[in-house]
Formats: sequence, structure tokens, C-alpha cells
Amino acid sequence: MSVFGKVVYGLQVAAIGLVVVFLGLAILIAFITLMAQVFKSIDAKRNARAKAEAEAKAEAAAKAATAAAAAAPAAAEEPVVEDVTDDQQLIAVIAAAIAAFTDSDKQLVVRKVRRVSGWNRAGRAEQVYRF
Repeated sequence: MSVFGKVVYGLQVAAIGLVVVFLGLAILIAFITLMAQVFKSIDAKRNARAKAEAEAKAEAAAKAATAAAAAAPAAAEEPVVEDVTDDQQLIAVIAAAIAAFTDSDKQLVVRKVRRVSGWNRAGRAEQVYRF
């Protein structure tokens, strides 16, 4: 086989490879587009059902509110009062658990209590103890 024949054969192989790759990409694009349409129709049905349920709940709540208003027109609303003792008891339990865990002779004093999301600690642990 001559050099020219080898070059032509190489170009044919390259052309066939390009056609196969782009045909595969076209099939993938068509498949992804089809999946997107299927999921959009499923979401539309789900949203319509949720909207109908929400409207039904709203109607039921409105009927219940009008019935309650008609039954007790002079009822006064009671203010919501938070129970602080539960938080203090929770703080005491946590402090006792920490004191029991440390087995130290030092007295444990809780100076400040604030709620912290567990996600912060999990993210920090993931970065520090990665390996």
C-alpha cells in the first residue's frame, strides 16, 4: 500500500469515528430531551394535584373558621407564652452530661447558651477529618 493509500485510509477511519461520535451525541440529546418532557408532564400533574388539594384545604379551613366565628363570636385570643423552664432544664441536663463525661474535679459553669446548627460542625469535621 502506498503512502497516499494509507492517508486516504486514515481519513476514512477518522471520518467514520467522527460520524459515530456525533451520532451518539445526537442520540443522547434526543434521549435527554425526551426525559425532560416526561418529567415536566409528571411535575405538571403533581403540581395540579397539589394545587387542588390546597384549594380544598383552604375551603375547608374557611368553612371551619366561619363556623367557629359564628359559634363563639366573643371569644378572645390568648397570647402564646413560651416556656423558659424547659430550656433551663435542658441546659442543666446538658451541663450535667458534660460534667459526667469529663470526670474533672473542676466545677462546670455554663456562661452562655446559644443554638448552633449541626451542619456547621459536620462541615468542619468533613474538612478536618477528610482522610
